[in-house]
Amino acid sequence: MKTPLRRRLWRGLTLVELAVAIALIALLATLTTPHFADLLARHRLRSVAETLLADFSDARFIAAQRGQAVHVAFQSGGDWCWTVASTPGCDCRAAPACRLKTTRGGEHPGVSLTASEDARFEPEGLGRGSAELRSVRGHQLRVEVGPTGRPRLCTAAGGDTRYPAC
Repeated sequence: MKTPLRRRLWRGLTLVELAVAIALIALLATLTTPHFADLLARHRLRSVAETLLADFSDARFIAAQRGQAVHVAFQSGGDWCWTVASTPGCDCRAAPACRLKTTRGGEHPGVSLTASEDARFEPEGLGRGSAELRSVRGHQLRVEVGPTGRPRLCTAAGGDTRYPAC
């Protein structure tokens, strides 16, 4: 007696199934890329703004510790930078002895310094100054020194919801 032929079960994907899967992955990648770029631009901007906030706080502390005014001077343009310094107007692009700490824009791609007012912190804790930063995607954050001398980070032009409006 003859036994019926057994059918072989082929396991795997057909070429059509692979093509559909690759097309779906490409579509999802295309949809998420702009969101990822926006997320990256916001993160870079927050990082620079929080660095400036920390430098303002450090300058305020150093002023109280040394008993003399401490300054944060800004240089705008394509090669923007700021420096925490012992004298006003200390140039962050040169190497003067007045610098305590310098942050350069080249270290932070995709972020620009759009407006600034040099900051001054008195030994009593009072101070004034501000700076606005912008990402390549148009997001803005502002770091400013309040009337009591405390620096704060706020969102300029209704941007990041993590921070209060300026």
